[in-house]
Amino acid sequence: MSQHREQLTGQVACITFAEPSLLAAFQRELGLGIPLFADPGRAAYEAFGFGRGSVRRVWLHPRVWLSYARLLARGRRPRLYRQDTLQLGGDAVLDRAGVVRWIHRGAGPDDRPAVATVAAQLRAASEHAR
Repeated sequence: MSQHREQLTGQVACITFAEPSLLAAFQRELGLGIPLFADPGRAAYEAFGFGRGSVRRVWLHPRVWLSYARLLARGRRPRLYRQDTLQLGGDAVLDRAGVVRWIHRGAGPDDRPAVATVAAQLRAASEHAR
């Protein structure tokens, strides 16, 4: 998302279940350019219905390995995660009143909506608030 920030209207943030002490390192490593918030208790994950994946879907699915191959081709190296790799994420769009207007619940680590889809949902939520 941060690479496509110019396409996204409104406020955009990232919520992670990592401990707050790790946020600065994540910001540096990922170069997000958007606010990053810690939710180690996963209250937001639960509220949005972001479930847990199976070992098979998270680590053995062919699309996941294809994603890793693409990262390697771009010069990025895999790293050992010390976080919960089975926690699934997703994307949510809220309007200015805090009403959830759209949610994409990821089925696996490689399941992300297109930036154009998120941008359209952000525009729709912004227009609804007017």
